[in-house]
Amino acid sequence: MKINKQSLEEQATEFIRNMIVSGQLAMGEKIVESTLSKDLELSRSTVRMALNSLSHEGLVVQKPYVGWHVFTLSDDDLWELYNLRVAIESQAAVMAAERATQEDKDELRRIYNEFCEFCSNEALDIVEVCHKDFELHRKVVEISKSNKFIKIYEQISNQLKSYIKLTHHDYDLSQSGISHTGIVEAIIEGDANRAWLESKQNITTFTDLCRHQATS
Repeated sequence: MKINKQSLEEQATEFIRNMIVSGQLAMGEKIVESTLSKDLELSRSTVRMALNSLSHEGLVVQKPYVGWHVFTLSDDDLWELYNLRVAIESQAAVMAAERATQEDKDELRRIYNEFCEFCSNEALDIVEVCHKDFELHRKVVEISKSNKFIKIYEQISNQLKSYIKLTHHDYDLSQSGISHTGIVEAIIEGDANRAWLESKQNITTFTDLCRHQATS
C-alpha cells in the first residue's frame, strides 16, 4: 500500500490498527519493521513511531531481543474485558433508557435496522458484522450521556473489537443483528430494568470465551 505523504505517522498508525482489528495481523503475530516499511513505502523510523503509538493503545507489544508482536488476550484479559463490558454496557443501557431523547432513539433504531438488514445478506463478513455490533453498543454508551463511560469505552475500544470478534466465532452471524432486539426495544420504551437485563444477557460469558480459546 502506498500512503499519501501527508501525516505519514498517523496514516501508518491507522493502517496497521485496521490490520490488527480486522484480523489481517493475528493476535500474537510477529511484526517485522523492515517488512512493514517496505509494504507501506515508508521509513522504518515512521513505522516505529506508528508502532509506538499503537503500543499505547494496547494493540502491540515490544519484547526485548524479540521485537514487535500483536497483542494477545490471556484468560485474565478476557476476564477483565468481560467484567468491564458487563459493568459499563449494562449500566449504560439503564442510563440510556432513562435519558434518551427522541433523536437518540431514532438514531439507535436506524443503526439497529441497518445492522439487521446487513445480517440478512447471504455472504457475511465477520469483520464487518463485528464492526456493526460494536457501533451499536458504542451508540448505547453515547446515549447514556456519561462522559466517564464514554471515555473508558473509547480507551478500550480496540481490545473490545477483538473481544467481540472472538464471541462471533462458532456463532450464526445472521442472528447477530436481531440478538440486540431486546436492548434496543427496552431503551426506546424507557424500560431501564429490562435494558439492564437484556444488555447483560447479550454479552458472551467469560466461560464461553475461555472454552472457545481452548478449542481454537
